[in-house]
Amino acid sequence: MNSGKLINGLGIASYCMAILGFIVCITEGFTIEDIVFVLFFGVAGFALKKVATKIKMESENIKQYLSIIINGNVRQLYAIASTTGKSYDIVYKDIKKMIEKGYLKNAYINENLKGVVLPNNTPIFQNDTNITTENTEPTQSRIISCPCCGANNTIFGGIGECEYCGSPLK
Repeated sequence: MNSGKLINGLGIASYCMAILGFIVCITEGFTIEDIVFVLFFGVAGFALKKVATKIKMESENIKQYLSIIINGNVRQLYAIASTTGKSYDIVYKDIKKMIEKGYLKNAYINENLKGVVLPNNTPIFQNDTNITTENTEPTQSRIISCPCCGANNTIFGGIGECEYCGSPLK
């Protein structure tokens, strides 16, 4: 069981215990100990639910960044920010945190080029990113706004498909 599900389950269990305690208080009468018991589990459930939500959001951000950086071959921070719809500063902090936590092993942020550098890559950062690696040919990528839903998409080559609504992109 992953930690997000565990924390979520604990939050729900705490809520259930608080409700059960509240029902017992109604039937048996309210004492100070009963009220403290209900409040403790209610607050604990609320806190655990908040932590679970934060962990879930962080994991979705990490998946999105990894998809863009690794699968999409986009390394320039401004391009990543444009793709995600986040500010440059947020993307910079998030990716720096990912590198510190080991999600991008041996990677670093080149402050001069404003881009992520992965091992064994020779990056060339431009608006239309042209990434060259030792094992592959250069890949031309572009960030295009979908005409149907407005989402930013990174496409390689001439055509692609919106990852959100499936509309064709040129």
